[in-house]
Amino acid sequence: MSKQLGFFLFLFLGAGVCFSKTIDKTVVSINNDVILESDIDRFQKKLQSKAFQELFGGVDPKALKDRNTVLQLLVEETLVDQQVKRLELQAGDQEVEAQIRSITKRNGITTGQLSERLRQLGTNMEEYKTGIKRQIERRNLIDREIKPSLEVTEEQLRHFYLRQGASSGADMQYHLAHIVVGDKNKSQALYSLLKENPGSFETLAKESSEDSASASSGGDLGFLSLSSLSAELKKAVLGLREGAFSSPIKTSSGYHIVKLIETRSSDFSTLSKEKKEALRAQMINSEVEKKMILWLERKKSEAHIVRMGKTNDH
Repeated sequence: MSKQLGFFLFLFLGAGVCFSKTIDKTVVSINNDVILESDIDRFQKKLQSKAFQELFGGVDPKALKDRNTVLQLLVEETLVDQQVKRLELQAGDQEVEAQIRSITKRNGITTGQLSERLRQLGTNMEEYKTGIKRQIERRNLIDREIKPSLEVTEEQLRHFYLRQGASSGADMQYHLAHIVVGDKNKSQALYSLLKENPGSFETLAKESSEDSASASSGGDLGFLSLSSLSAELKKAVLGLREGAFSSPIKTSSGYHIVKLIETRSSDFSTLSKEKKEALRAQMINSEVEKKMILWLERKKSEAHIVRMGKTNDH
């Protein structure tokens, strides 16, 4: 079973597992709780439901066909429930209602419209409230058990910022030059000349580019962000190394040959306090999943877990 899959379900499972009181085959004993065959059936059905897939998504339904995978997820759910109770992190009705009001307000819908959408998905408001309650409790657990160990120093934040920019292009500036002409054959001829003599880019831009604003400066466009470029040019720029140029790119304004002169990231020291705090939250959230996986593994090793036998394949 993928540990990442286990964490996703742990954090976002919409409706709780209601353990059966019916006497049937016990599969696993976890501390003072047991998981029955009927529990696995019910849990598997819930994970594969239309309501879960649409409301919480991101889980490969194929993985949920394996009962051993479902059982492991159920074991993790049980351990989490036990820890929530032990630390008294249960969510009250007022917290649940406040969260639902926040959801409806954020999405611009009424409670009635939410109820109707839940009905269309084959669930109801009571089950949805149970799911919200579990989400709140799991976030309480993360705040209590995980986040206190995730202190982020200014230097760590700076390195995270630089890594983010390098991997996604966010907050990166690209020093570009281009030659643009309206004729495809002419652009191909210019490209052939550049391949023979890469150092002639500036000269060819001055002589041949039809962009009068940049031709006189050798096609120099200055530093630009990816968001200011068309989709075609953005794709080309991301594929270039510094000092290289592209083959002719067709856009609505003609055929462009683009050269990447250099790249730079925005200065971390110039970021506003608000942007740094948003970045800090992003960094912490990126680490929560890793820490949560380790937490689950530790709780499994500490728990008294007894496997009674194999699950029945249905």
